[in-house]
Amino acid sequence: MELSIEHKRQIRKFNLYGFLKNLKLFEPFLLYYIFISVDDYLHIGILIAIRELIIYVFEVPSGVLADKYGKKNQLILCFSFYILSFIAFFIGGDFYVFVIAFILYGFGEAFRSGTHKAMIMDYLDNENIVESKSKIYGKTRSYSMIGSMISSIVAIALIFILPELRFLFLIAIIPYIIDILLISSYPSYMNERLNTSFSIKEFGLHMVKSVKYGFHEKKVRKLLISSATFNGWFKTLKDYVQFIILLVPLTAFASLSLTDDENNRVYLGVIYAFIYLVAAITSRNTYRLKKYYKGSVLLDFMWIPFGVTILLIGLFTEQIVFVFILFAILYIILNLRKPLMIEKIGDEIVNTERATMLSVESQLTSLFIIVFAPLLGYISNVHGIEAMMIIVGVSITFVQIIKLVIKLLRNW
Repeated sequence: MELSIEHKRQIRKFNLYGFLKNLKLFEPFLLYYIFISVDDYLHIGILIAIRELIIYVFEVPSGVLADKYGKKNQLILCFSFYILSFIAFFIGGDFYVFVIAFILYGFGEAFRSGTHKAMIMDYLDNENIVESKSKIYGKTRSYSMIGSMISSIVAIALIFILPELRFLFLIAIIPYIIDILLISSYPSYMNERLNTSFSIKEFGLHMVKSVKYGFHEKKVRKLLISSATFNGWFKTLKDYVQFIILLVPLTAFASLSLTDDENNRVYLGVIYAFIYLVAAITSRNTYRLKKYYKGSVLLDFMWIPFGVTILLIGLFTEQIVFVFILFAILYIILNLRKPLMIEKIGDEIVNTERATMLSVESQLTSLFIIVFAPLLGYISNVHGIEAMMIIVGVSITFVQIIKLVIKLLRNW
């Protein structure tokens, strides 16, 4: 379908939103920056848990707020929280200041997740655009990954110019202010409010009704749980892979006569730039797979290569080049699966509940991380990261193969 100039302009705005949103120059260095500030892995774990707890508690309420009181209002509020968190990160230097920063960042995440995806779906429905949701969302996500890649490359240059890492947080405020202006220019119906006044009672009743809807409808429930568990495993495990990579002697940039600290920063920036480039290409082309396979088949099957990749990382921890390739494969699998999952969820959920249901999915992801992150940390402390990866990889692969066999037998 040939899109009109007006439609193309709005889709470009969606793409630009994703690009600007991911210009988080500090992202490759966040955990590293906190560690050199507080020098305590336990404190880092507590900070991450605080962020996920905030997301868990406020995820569904934020989705209800978006559906009932305006999605544009919601996104503008979320970026305000992000900007305040960046200021707190810039101040930094103290564990309790980082607590405030992570709380504010958690609010930003809770108020953002699902809202913009719901706006894209609303736009496609409202304008009767029949082009594949996975194609358009995949392109939007690819621009987000391109933003992350460029952000990583620019950050490598900036760390040699800026006096300290913390100044990256101040620079990251600029694209977020632009994103607020961009969101304000979206069509007014994207800010449709089902309520013009706030009522705690109405808000609570709508939230309960929405959650009941999500878990009562079998197809919706299965999609939400599948998406949340997959994303939860990915987010929980990727940090351990990063630690594996950083444990390897960093000699790749020795010829540049860098200090160990500068070497670490360049190393992290290059890794993230490459990973995000791969993710961008993958997201942009996910829709092509639907020509050969049904989306639901792909969603189920992708669990198996995901589990096998985790297993191989555990088996070949000391082969750093192989681990790096496997790390890229994890991002390829995630960015193949996510556009397909978003399209599937969008097709199954009524448009007035999309932001809420996507928030439920994100909340389930946070709950998964809160439960399993400490467990995986305990296994890593007792048996090592390698053993933990092998246990998780074998478990995921075995369970998914059994489920796939059972499903095939039922269909047969």
